Amino acid sequence: MMKKFIFLIFLVAGVCTLNAQDFKNYISCKVDGKEYKAEARRMKIPVSGFEYLALASFQVSPDVQVWIRMYYFSDSLKPGTYNILSEDDLESESKKKADKNLVWVLVDYTEETKGLGHAFHDGESLSGTLTIDRVGSTWIEGSFEATLKGVYYKKRTVATVTGSGIKGNLERKAFTKAGGGMLVNGGPHDHDNTKKGDETDTIVLSEGRFVVDWTKTPKE
Repeated sequence: MMKKFIFLIFLVAGVCTLNAQDFKNYISCKVDGKEYKAEARRMKIPVSGFEYLALASFQVSPDVQVWIRMYYFSDSLKPGTYNILSEDDLESESKKKADKNLVWVLVDYTEETKGLGHAFHDGESLSGTLTIDRVGSTWIEGSFEATLKGVYYKKRTVATVTGSGIKGNLERKAFTKAGGGMLVNGGPHDHDNTKKGDETDTIVLSEGRFVVDWTKTPKE
């Protein structure tokens, strides 16, 4: 099992190193005034009735991530400015299929606040705007300004006491550091063995910028 785990790490690392050499992909912004910039990846898959494009940047130890997720109809992703929604708004707005030019955007944040992932301070998508400056079939560039609902996650007691939480986080960090963050993080708030608390606050992402290119050929 351990040999298989190590092999997978090197496999992911090799693939992502090539990508990093070919392209300068990143998401940058100020998080409550503090500078943030990290290499970004993309996940583009069809979902029922829509297209789904996720851009995510990963910083490791402490883990900090910014996710940009876009839901849209085929061929409707074009340059322009779009509103950032909350998850609740997305459910409501996505039912309005009459306008095929709609693009729904979520921007989320997560930050590890204690060693080995025992706690997280997350920002859930709430409001703001995202502007697509240029976009092609395999690349996208733009900017954003977002206000997020801050929430807190803590490790469940059993995971802390038994050490299973620490082991799981170390494995996740290894994959994320190797470039496989989107393989082990199903979403921005995907925290194993954690419990969301009642405390909330506000997180502001300002002066945001994203450039992600996932093709080896010249831009269109």
